[in-house]
Amino acid sequence: MKKLWIIMLIALLLGGCFPSKEEKRQQLIQAIQKGDIQAVKQYIAEEKDVNFKTKNGSPLDIAMQQNKKQVALELLQAGAKSAYMPLPPLSFVIVATSSQGAEQNGELVEKMANQRTAKERDRDGNTPLHYAAGSGELEWVRLLYQQGADVNAANQSGTTPLMVAAQSGQTEIVQFLHEHGADINHADKEGETALFQAVAGNYLETVRYLLKARADVNAKTKIGKTALMIAAEYGYEPLVSLLLDHGADVRVKDQTGNTALSLATYWHHEKIIQQLKRKGAQ
Repeated sequence: MKKLWIIMLIALLLGGCFPSKEEKRQQLIQAIQKGDIQAVKQYIAEEKDVNFKTKNGSPLDIAMQQNKKQVALELLQAGAKSAYMPLPPLSFVIVATSSQGAEQNGELVEKMANQRTAKERDRDGNTPLHYAAGSGELEWVRLLYQQGADVNAANQSGTTPLMVAAQSGQTEIVQFLHEHGADINHADKEGETALFQAVAGNYLETVRYLLKARADVNAKTKIGKTALMIAAEYGYEPLVSLLLDHGADVRVKDQTGNTALSLATYWHHEKIIQQLKRKGAQ
């Protein structure tokens, strides 16, 4: 009986000497918050449990929130993922840091980018280049291109990185991608091209570049709409002028019979109505 009590006492003492799984996780969070990279490395080597969730997200989320870049890099290399954004590592870094800009986070993106990560896709088919193109960071786009990213990679909706850049008016990135082989007239599954999307966003300079680069001004969507029809419908007078100057056809009808003139008339865009009539619209 005495032996049993001794064994039980030893077990209790030993139990108190070794931290529980939850305590180890808390120690990791504290190490992340302090930026203690050695403690983080030790945890990874011993536990390899880097994807648990806390009220503030995963360890990776906390590292990014605390702006602990080196810690985040260690976690990413150990397979850490975000609890909020189910993205491949490089795409996650680009999205998570894009608001802070390339100047502050270029090093982290640069360390993550290689010929493998530059081509990884998320569940919607987006590549890191899609996210970089939308971020407005030309240096990230250039870096990914140098690592072999496909400038014509289309996601599940048929959208390419150039189209993402056009959607957000990133003219410099549109130009870079086009000059490095991106198809300027690629259409997504709805039949929309980069020109159509830049017009929809009212991005005059982007539209100007696309037209200069010989984007098809009369390309039609699946339902027969053209960029001119969108500009006329939304009341974008400068865009209507620009499209007309580049040969936009005022006679085109969509599947419901609408023309640029009928749409402008419906929305009472008087100046556009006159512009269209001067080009022969009836």
